[in-house]
Formats: sequence, C-alpha cells, structure tokens
Amino acid sequence: MRYLLTFLFLLATPLRAFECGGSDLFTTMAPQKRAAIETRAAQTRYGEGLYWQASRADGTITLFGTYHLPHAETQAHFDRLLPRAQAADIVYFEMAAPDIDRFQRAASTRPDVIFNATGPTLPEQLEEDEWQTLRTRLAERGFPGFMAAKLKPIFVSMMLGLSPCQMRRQQSGAKGIDHALAEFLHAEGRDTRSIEDYLTTLKVFDAFSREEQIDMLRLALDLPLDPDDMAATMFNAYADGKTALLWELGRSLSIEYGGPTAEADFAKFERVLLTQRNHAWHQVLRQEAPGRDVFVAVGAAHLPGPDGLLTLLEGDGYTITPLSFD
Repeated sequence: MRYLLTFLFLLATPLRAFECGGSDLFTTMAPQKRAAIETRAAQTRYGEGLYWQASRADGTITLFGTYHLPHAETQAHFDRLLPRAQAADIVYFEMAAPDIDRFQRAASTRPDVIFNATGPTLPEQLEEDEWQTLRTRLAERGFPGFMAAKLKPIFVSMMLGLSPCQMRRQQSGAKGIDHALAEFLHAEGRDTRSIEDYLTTLKVFDAFSREEQIDMLRLALDLPLDPDDMAATMFNAYADGKTALLWELGRSLSIEYGGPTAEADFAKFERVLLTQRNHAWHQVLRQEAPGRDVFVAVGAAHLPGPDGLLTLLEGDGYTITPLSFD
C-alpha cells in the first residue's frame, strides 16, 4: 500500500525531471502485465490529459490535474497556468494558501491529527527486527526513530514510499505547482479557496483501524520495489498526460504486493481518498460555479474515470474539452 499512498498524495519524477534517478518500471515489465494495465487505462473515460475546460451557457470551469511535488517543469506549468488562473472569478485548490498554513500548524500542534495519543507505540506493535529496520530507513530519510514511535502507522508508510533523495528534495523547501500557485494568487488578493476542509486528507485515514495500518506498514517494509523507480514511472506517465495509466499502475502494484486483502484494501483507499472526495468537490462546484469563471487545480488522479470530476461535470450538462498545454 505504500505505493498507493505515495501515488495518491504526492502524484510524485523521472530522470529528465528529478535528479534522484530511477528507472521506468514499464521498460522492464512483463509484456502481458503491461498490456493488462494499459488496457484498463485505455478503457477509462477522460484517461489522458491534464488540462481541461468544462463549459455550458452559465459558466466555464477550467481544470488542471496537478503533481504535488516539484519537478523540472513546475515553473513552465506555473507560467502557462497563471494568466488563466488570474482571469478566473474563483480559483480552487485542495488547500488554498491560508489553509496550507493552518494545516502545517495543526500537524505540529494537534497530536491527534498525526499521532496516536493513546495505546501502544510502533516499537511495541512491531517485532524488534522490524522496528530496527524501520528506524534505519527513516534515518536515511532524515527522520529520527523516536519521532516516529507515536506516529500513526499510515503516515510512516507514506514516508517509506519516498526515497531518501526525494525526502531531501521536499525538505529543501521547493514547492509543487499547487503550493506555488496558491501562494502567488493569494498574495495578489485573488479569490482563492480550498475545495474541502484542510484537515480532510489527514482525517480520511481514520477509516483504517490501527491494526490495518500496522499491516500496511509491515507490507511497506517488505516491498521489493525501489521508490525512485516508482517515482520515475509515475512521473513519466504524468508528464505524458496518462492519468489513468498512472492510477492503474498503482492498482496493479498494490494488488500484486499488498497481501491477501489487497484488492479490498485498494477499493477502500479508492473510495475514501478519491471517490468520496470527488463527489464532495463536485457538490461545491455545483453550488459555486454557475454564473462564474472558475479555475480548479487538484491532483491529477481526481480528473479521470466514472467518478472523476470531468465525468461528474459532464453529467451536469457541461461540455468537456481538452486544452492544449503547448
């Protein structure tokens, strides 16, 4: 499940865009396996494309599928998107700039958000050899073991999904397109809004019991894939606009390496992290978009599929048109 978590939250860089390296898994994947992933992706509605327009008589919604971590093309994307975002009446992000600040404060001042305030610590729930392995891997990522001991296991799994190099990149202060655009537009006094409560992405994990989270952490410790290879593969798919392919890769790897309950686990993640949030965001746009020019920048995985934002807006009578990013 660590690859699913990384993929969903960091939709995170290839040799051409990220100095950490890594090899694209599709280049060495068994042809039958690759074909199965590509077939599922090809059957996904709006499965290719990052930049879209939804239009009808009473307004226009422009949508961009983001990649939350910085990469070599972040500035180019910023320059291309900024004029369109500045022209909008409202700009929606998963978190607008003020809520990014609130999120960071909550993560540091509210122990219940990311820590288990009661109950056993990770060293008490894991075998000694598992805990020592975990401490070593977290230390490689610049995160001391004593700080991880009370973390909710699911967040530790997310950290394991990033390589040491990627963690250093994050810690350098470089910003992804969401953060960069949100801060710039807020500083200009534009009407920028969060499309959901700023703690949603933390609270959704409470849908998984402590036991389920420990199981996922154990799987993360044992997974044979290199995080840099996974990151390279995901970004290559993203850079090519193949959002459905990226999602289906996450599904395939999660089921392959996720243990006997992997398929059910993936379905649960998909429901709480993607589908339910998409439908909630759709209701926000239903209420706020009519009569306005709206710009939406959210993770790329939220756009395609039967429960993706594009299909949901199409159901409201919007005409969906891909936009060129050249």
